[in-house]
Amino acid sequence: MSLKNILLRPFFTPNLSLFDKNTVIFLCCLFVASSSMTVFALDTEEAFCIEETAGFSVQCSANDVRVAGVATNPDGTPQLQILDDGCAYQGDTVSFTATFKVEASAKERHDIGIYFVSDGDPNNDGAQSGRCSISTLPYQPNPPWLDLDGTNDPFPGTTDPSGIQDTCGDIDKPDHNPLYPTITLTAVCIDPDKDGKLNLPYCTSWRQAGANELCVKPTDAFPGSPSKCKCDETFNIPIDVPPAELLVNKTVNPAELKEPGGEVTFTVAVTNVGIDPNNDVTLNSLVDDIYGDITQSGHDNITNTTCSTPQTIPSDDRNPGGIDTYSCQFTALIAGNAGMVETDTVTAQGTDDNGNSLSGQSSATVTLLDELPEIVVSKLVSPSELIEPGGNVTFTVSVNNASSASSDPVTLSELVDNIYGNLNGLGTCSTPQTIQPGAIYTCSFTMHVTGNAGDAETDTVTASGSDDDGNAVAASDSATVVIQNVPSAISLVKTANPDQVYEPGGKVTYTYIVSNDSSVDSVTINSLTDNLLGGLNGQGTCSLPQTLAAGASYTCLVTSVVSGNGHDSVTNVAEAKGIDDDGEAVSAMDDATVNISNVPPAASLSKVVSSALVTYTVTISNDSDAEPLTVNSLIDDKFGDITQIQGSIKNTSCIVPQQLQPATRPGDSYSCTFDAQVNTVPHTNTVEGSVVDDDGSAPVKPTSSATISWE
Repeated sequence: MSLKNILLRPFFTPNLSLFDKNTVIFLCCLFVASSSMTVFALDTEEAFCIEETAGFSVQCSANDVRVAGVATNPDGTPQLQILDDGCAYQGDTVSFTATFKVEASAKERHDIGIYFVSDGDPNNDGAQSGRCSISTLPYQPNPPWLDLDGTNDPFPGTTDPSGIQDTCGDIDKPDHNPLYPTITLTAVCIDPDKDGKLNLPYCTSWRQAGANELCVKPTDAFPGSPSKCKCDETFNIPIDVPPAELLVNKTVNPAELKEPGGEVTFTVAVTNVGIDPNNDVTLNSLVDDIYGDITQSGHDNITNTTCSTPQTIPSDDRNPGGIDTYSCQFTALIAGNAGMVETDTVTAQGTDDNGNSLSGQSSATVTLLDELPEIVVSKLVSPSELIEPGGNVTFTVSVNNASSASSDPVTLSELVDNIYGNLNGLGTCSTPQTIQPGAIYTCSFTMHVTGNAGDAETDTVTASGSDDDGNAVAASDSATVVIQNVPSAISLVKTANPDQVYEPGGKVTYTYIVSNDSSVDSVTINSLTDNLLGGLNGQGTCSLPQTLAAGASYTCLVTSVVSGNGHDSVTNVAEAKGIDDDGEAVSAMDDATVNISNVPPAASLSKVVSSALVTYTVTISNDSDAEPLTVNSLIDDKFGDITQIQGSIKNTSCIVPQQLQPATRPGDSYSCTFDAQVNTVPHTNTVEGSVVDDDGSAPVKPTSSATISWE
């Protein structure tokens, strides 16, 4: 392999973001000329772009010479080598060597100039203005490099070192088309088309035969006229440029509500994972797809917010160990029926110090749970006593929607009596009926009851239906009709006060009124009994025997404890017995029902966290495409060596050393976990890894932090 005329040209770039003004850059570019690997010098110079170098405005509308792309190997891979760590972020710089395919559509063109943007194209006009890396095709007398001027140009070559020769290479078609120059460049990592690849705008320039201008350096390779150039602002290089993004995490508490809903608090955390580790991010907006602008309350059911913009979020690399996350909360009112699932997404948008736009999203879900319905049925009968052989009685049925959920109407689908069957269409009863929470549906029906003296008919009505979420509900109540004897007759009215107690029960005062319904006969009441309380003589105010004149009555009271579970009912039947003054036995019965209402459970629980065993997951990745890396250590600033069970570390799966393959191959990261005891909060700890390559480079020490807290 031979080297000829390799030009090393230093240049300074004051007032440019790509290079420090005190940095000297040496660029050299080589051509592979033949199968014998003869290397020829390619002259490259950092200078102004095409218009300022040419000294006139250009209209690059021609397509005579263009850069058709990066050449590929037989296996389809690009002929490109990255010379540093690549594009770590937008605005970073990357140095690389690539072989380009340069092709002509014209017969022949002279003094070819290739202008690649080197300053990131701040003027957004490609390689027309700003700073460029300018390369020329090298002149050699033999293919594939061409000197179309030959020895007839005004600048003939000599063997005298002081002689002048036009050294800028030419191109012709088809003999020397395309050509494949290899160029080493340093470029700013930009990706305006957002395809994830490096944008490297370029212009080519040329002259036509007969121009014969002297061209001995790249800045001499300017267009022969304003149109003798071709520019492409969208030219891409297959080098990855990471996207600009913000890491957003949205959580909600509580994540479940009982219908009909209530307030929930959303927590939004925005982390500067950044484009540029040396840049802060200005958070400009926080917008939720359901609640809108979460920095303002009083709209879209937002009742309170701590969120505000703009916010400056420092880069973690510029603020190691500091806060690189902005967190805030907003409270919103959610209403709906059971089964409703609301998932909403918050979008954070901002810009970094270089004006790059960033955004990120995160979602949270709230579910409304079912609240079971409850109904209470009451059945009354009038009259509750009949003179044999019987007569008409009117039953009144009431159904109360006692559901605790204010949004749960109950649809009453059936009212069924164990004696009279389905009550739909009987009297004023009609089903279905929709009963709102707290409302009562009442209907009545009249039936003929017959029997012998002393008979009692007890019938039970059952109400059944469902709430608006499809949950079934049912309840029952009973009423009794007693058949009395004639001609002498007595009646008994038994009432309970109160007729409803809360579980597990309470005192109830039963009132017994015995009336002599005979028109003439007096009646002596010898017995007053209760099927649950037994004989009432001597209980409460009751005292027997009692003689009642026709039309007279006797009243006494007995207090007893009624107990049971919620939704139970206790019905006890009282009976009065006696004889009239003719010696004929008389009796009367009545019942009273006490409903036992449910008492919602009540409990309290206090839980305080004093310490916690925390599982940490550590992931370390090989971000280099070039070579494998070895992880030699993993050290936590609070817990020490996380590969050892010691101190607060109770368990670990972390093992070193670990080899990480390049990012282009499987296995480019290593993850492990360790458990550590945390006794105080807030607790923040940082893990630092020591990673080396196989070239003896200084170790890199990536870090990551995690914070835990509890209330």
